[in-house]
Amino acid sequence: MVTRRGASDLGCLGWLLTLAIMTYVVINVGAPYMRYYRFRDAVDQQVRYATFRKDDGIRQEIWAAADSLNLPEEAYHVTVERAPSSIHIFGSYDDSWKLLRYSRTVHFILNESGPL
Repeated sequence: MVTRRGASDLGCLGWLLTLAIMTYVVINVGAPYMRYYRFRDAVDQQVRYATFRKDDGIRQEIWAAADSLNLPEEAYHVTVERAPSSIHIFGSYDDSWKLLRYSRTVHFILNESGPL
C-alpha cells in the first residue's frame, strides 16, 4: 500500500474546479468594468488631444469608441464643454452583468477634464 502525504483523492481536480469557477465569475462580472475603463481611456485621450480637434470630431471619436465596445445607447450621449483654457467631457450610462440567476445593473459616470 502506497501512502500519500497530504494529498487527497480530488486534490488537483478541486483546484482546477476552483480556478474554473473563479475565472467564470471574473469574466462575467468584470466585463462591464473593463469596458468602462477602456471607454474612459478613449475619452481621456480625446481630452489630451482636444487642442487639435473640434468638438464634433471629438464626439465622433467617442461614439466610435462606444460602438466598438458595444456599450448601451446611453453611452453615446456625452456632453463636450469647451472653455477658453479647458475642456470638460461628461456623461453616464448603465451597464449590467449576469451571473447564473443573479444580475446587477451598474451605473457608470464619465467625467473627464483637462487643459487646452
